[in-house]
Amino acid sequence: MKSLLSFGCGNMAQAIIEGMYKEKSPLKYVLYTPSDTKAIKLSEAVDGEHLGSLDTIPRCDFYMLSCKPQQLSELAQKIKGKLNPDAVIISILAGTTTEVIKKELSVSKVLRVMPNTPSLVGAGVNAFFFSGEVSKDERDFLVETFERFSKVFSFEKESEIDVITGFSGSGPAYIFEFSRILIEKMISMGIEREVATEMIKWTFYGSSKLQLESLDTSEELRNKVTSKKGVTYEALEVFKNSNFEKIVDTALDAAYNRSVELSK
Repeated sequence: MKSLLSFGCGNMAQAIIEGMYKEKSPLKYVLYTPSDTKAIKLSEAVDGEHLGSLDTIPRCDFYMLSCKPQQLSELAQKIKGKLNPDAVIISILAGTTTEVIKKELSVSKVLRVMPNTPSLVGAGVNAFFFSGEVSKDERDFLVETFERFSKVFSFEKESEIDVITGFSGSGPAYIFEFSRILIEKMISMGIEREVATEMIKWTFYGSSKLQLESLDTSEELRNKVTSKKGVTYEALEVFKNSNFEKIVDTALDAAYNRSVELSK
């Protein structure tokens, strides 16, 4: 059985590791956090081990970088030269290129992952970029492992990770924000909060499920809900006249520019 050591156990790392564990991936887990608390808790949840110190680091097949991007240099100083040189480094650090990771840790095999939070419920999207040194067998194993609890998209150009970050990575936040707005509006019009919340949750869930299972495009699905001069039509006309598409376009450009900025 292969082994994975995660340096950091934040929400995203927890989602990935618990996703692997729940889907019975052939991995054993070693967890580390500076304060120990989260690592101990997660190790208990996945029948793993807690690493209490970075003085001695076990030889693992995979090491996952799950700290904050700005903490990488500090972590690298403590672990550089102590890792299995043949291991694949899995990085979920936003805006951190494979070349930076190679330089910081003196490693060659790197998988850069742009995940998203729906991995917590087995419905995540994970974007992959492998450095050229990762073998086909290693790539196949990692894709298969992540596909047990998410949808994996592999990219040949690392620059494409910066493009998709503002879509799949940030996308859930846009959906949650739109959901929040709808819920609050329903409440302001007299619907009880609990009812409004459940109705909007199920509306988003059902719409996503329909889109996944339908052969229709997003535009065709929208049109099937919309009758000329009807209720939906009037709402969509306000979106159109308020230049909603342009607002979204501008927001996504801002997200992309920030992603590129962080990568430099």
